[in-house]
Amino acid sequence: MYAISHAATALLIKKKLPAVSIFPLLISVQLVEICWVIFSYLGWEHFSVVNGKLHLDFLPYSHSVFSGVVVALISFAIINWGYKNRKLAIAFAIGVLSHIVIDMVFHESDIRLSPFSATPVWGWGIIDYPYLNFALELMYGICCWWYFKGNKALLIVIVVFNIIDLPIMLAHGNMLKPFEQYPFILPTFILFQILITWYFIWRYSSNIKSM
Repeated sequence: MYAISHAATALLIKKKLPAVSIFPLLISVQLVEICWVIFSYLGWEHFSVVNGKLHLDFLPYSHSVFSGVVVALISFAIINWGYKNRKLAIAFAIGVLSHIVIDMVFHESDIRLSPFSATPVWGWGIIDYPYLNFALELMYGICCWWYFKGNKALLIVIVVFNIIDLPIMLAHGNMLKPFEQYPFILPTFILFQILITWYFIWRYSSNIKSM
């Protein structure tokens, strides 16, 4: 799932816990991906391009079920006991776990149980069907917006970012050559997407009373 759809998940959590600020929720739903960006820069995790297709074939430290649970628990502990904010701690932990759960639906079979075992792995492979991927992510984003009772500007943000993602979903063959030659481009691009979606979702949702 792409950055805008993970960001839209924060709207669902915000709706259920309106007292919690939207920005830490945006961080929570993308914390796993931020770890992937960092680990990719460090060379701990990597992707490959095989037969003209991009595969996130080694990301067990950031995207395994075990890692997601550990990060969620650590986040809960720090926020609950360090900052004495139980509501935010619960919301943040849910946000972290949501990333892994959603990626298990959209990814190829690359979500491991833990970094310590190559099997089992999960992933429904929706990413292999770009038009279906686009349709499902767009519908998901709109549903999040509807449930949150967002404004028109927020809906436009969700729709526009999904449309922008479509060419990326369709990219194959020689279009992926730059990623092969310069592996840092992909994590940098993902990081940029995360930051810009954080800004726009925060800007157009933070002034809405989601009661």
